[in-house]
Amino acid sequence: MNNYQASTRFVGKFTKFIKSCESTNTLAFEESINLDLPEGFAWIAGHQTAGKGQRGNHWTAEANKNLLVSYAFKPPHELVTNQFYLSKCIALGVILGIQNWAQNHIGHHLRATIKWPNDIYLDEYKLGGILIENNFQSGKWSFSIVGIGINVNQSSFDGLRATSLRQFTPTQNVIDISNVFDFISMGIEYYYDQFTKREFQLIDENYHKNLFRNQEWHTFRDLAGIFKGKILEVDAKGQIQIEVEGQTKGYDIKELNFIFSE
Repeated sequence: MNNYQASTRFVGKFTKFIKSCESTNTLAFEESINLDLPEGFAWIAGHQTAGKGQRGNHWTAEANKNLLVSYAFKPPHELVTNQFYLSKCIALGVILGIQNWAQNHIGHHLRATIKWPNDIYLDEYKLGGILIENNFQSGKWSFSIVGIGINVNQSSFDGLRATSLRQFTPTQNVIDISNVFDFISMGIEYYYDQFTKREFQLIDENYHKNLFRNQEWHTFRDLAGIFKGKILEVDAKGQIQIEVEGQTKGYDIKELNFIFSE
């Protein structure tokens, strides 16, 4: 039975629940090509056997304990040069959804942040991730599939630096995953509207307010080795700009790693 229907205008309003699939992103991409589906349509899985992550990694999660969802969006082609703002808005939407869910269910906000490029963190631990895959047809931006994985009820992560919403709730009771989906869908819709209205300055301001370790000195690793640096911003193209020994260096995805203390 599909209990997933968001309290929104269109994001997550129409959904398809699958008990198990290889990847919601793969399924969403295939069905978006072959079917005429409304914008905001969402595919939710109880379990993924080959979930996708950033940088070609796999996303693994225990069955029926987490939110595994992919949304279809149809951004105006005129915004194709602003693609990374879609990524910023999705991340902001997830953060807003988590904060509103937490305020509603545990009475206070959680310290959720966006770890560049597309991870969601609670304190120093990974709560979830985002993967956006774009489709272009006849040179036009046809659609984007936005895959999101949020750890909701999982408690064991096999030594990974990860956490779940349940671990941050006082009672540790089982959380209704469909309710988390509802709040996150509402958050994404709020910021997606800002994206389509080209409110890029406002998006940037909120993004950097919620950016993990922004304006702080920390340890990183690049191809040359380990160094101390301070995140200055993530620019419109998605490069992270870091101050290193009085100079600013820009990094693309796969060129930089965050170092965590034990």
